[in-house]
Amino acid sequence: MTSLREHFGPIKSRLIALNVHDAVLRLVEGSCDLLIAYHHPSQPLQLDANKYEMVSLGEETVAPWVKADAEGAPRFRLPGRPGQPLPYLGYAPGAYLGRVTDLILKQAGTAIHLDRVYETDMAEGLKVMALEGHGVAFLPHSAVKKELRAGKLVSPAAADMQGLEIAMEVRAYRGRPSGKQPAKGTAQSLWAYLADAARAGTLPKP
Repeated sequence: MTSLREHFGPIKSRLIALNVHDAVLRLVEGSCDLLIAYHHPSQPLQLDANKYEMVSLGEETVAPWVKADAEGAPRFRLPGRPGQPLPYLGYAPGAYLGRVTDLILKQAGTAIHLDRVYETDMAEGLKVMALEGHGVAFLPHSAVKKELRAGKLVSPAAADMQGLEIAMEVRAYRGRPSGKQPAKGTAQSLWAYLADAARAGTLPKP
């Protein structure tokens, strides 16, 4: 929002945080101007391209993170053991990032042994639990970059472990304006700004 206000101008906004299914319903029902969501080819949003248009806002990476101990080492180390699974902070059923995390675990070259001890829809909730040392959480990089720089969160993966992260697009969607339902003034201006900035490659990184 800081970058948006600096380059686009003053804007009044309302953020509604929802799971993807409910957010898509809001857009389809016309009760929001803009939907911002993750996209991965394995989990596409079911939106008709003839009725909805999209702008790619950037890329986001999801990977596992845990609290660092006093020496800066991970408190928990993947992959865990069959008889000693690691405490796992997971997303609630149906959460988009939960399905992406399941894909990461399925594609991992090593069997990962986890014991789900906590779940929520929100990445920020998992981050708080991870910072308190309750287990392993798969989190978007943009949500933890400050904690990584401060050394509060570290990767629990061994150096030889591969495939424990996945990249997604961050996309904005809106209904295509029509003669019967023209885009609102501010919403249209914002969309034009995002589309132009995306084409010019000047959007801020997530």
